[in-house]
Formats: sequence, C-alpha cells, structure tokens
Amino acid sequence: MRKPLFSSGIVEKFLRTCGFVLPAVLALGAVTASAQQLGGAIGSQQQPSFVGQWRGVYSGITITITIQPNGQYTQTAQSGTIMTEQSGPYKLFAPNTIVFSVTSWAPKTMPVYHPTGTVGGYYTQQPMAKPSGATDTYVFKGADTVVLTDQMTHGSITMTRVQ
Repeated sequence: MRKPLFSSGIVEKFLRTCGFVLPAVLALGAVTASAQQLGGAIGSQQQPSFVGQWRGVYSGITITITIQPNGQYTQTAQSGTIMTEQSGPYKLFAPNTIVFSVTSWAPKTMPVYHPTGTVGGYYTQQPMAKPSGATDTYVFKGADTVVLTDQMTHGSITMTRVQ
C-alpha cells in the first residue's frame, strides 16, 4: 500500500524549505515601492526596476513573484501539485536591506493524516500558522537578474525577470 502524500513527509519538507524561500522571495517586492518612492534610485546608483514577474528555483521549488507598480506583490512557491502563496507590505530600511511582513497567505489549513493501526487512517484539517516576515539583502546581477539572501539563514536564491 502506498503511503499518502501528506504522511510521507513531502509536504513538511516543502513547507520547511519554504520557511527560507518564501521570506527571501517576498523581500524582492520590498524594493519595488521603496525604489519608486526614491525615484528609482537607491543611493547614488540607478537600480533596475523590480516591477514585473520574477522566477527562481530553490531545492526543486519554483518561486514566482509578481511585483506591481503600487508596491504590492503576490508570490507563489510550487513543487509538483503543492503550492503556497503569500503577500503583504514591505519597507526598505537601508540600501540593499529589506524588511517586510506577511498579511495574506494560502493555504490557511493543511491536511494531516492520522493512521489507525497498521492499515488505514483519516485526515483532518489543521490550521497553518502565519508565515513570519524576514530581513533580506539583494544584489542586482543585471537588469533582469537579482540575488536575494535571507539574513537569518544566509540562504540565497537567484531570481530572473520573466516579463
């Protein structure tokens, strides 16, 4: 008998990996509004625009973030059929440092498998905690590529402009 997806550890690994990836990718949106508020310039160097759609892959998870000119973002992380989404406000506190908070996320619940004996079991829906915000740094590697580094985990993801 094949082990159910939710009891195989795949979902837990996906969500644990997203603990770094989602905050790091969401930080990408923080630069958009701040850069626009500063007339597109941060410090003395002109920065490329963040407005548009960006994509990167971290540990087999595809991260897509859409940055809107109004300073809002929508970000998804997908691995196979499993997907999460987050969005919220952001602020640029220093050159190349971004702090943001999450105000909307999905899913709000996650199925949890409860085995009953050696065969069979049942699922219940358990609430998913609100993802935490993050402090990240960014480095542009050209107009269409940016590297985000989470300041807590020091993990990095390279994002490429899609449109």
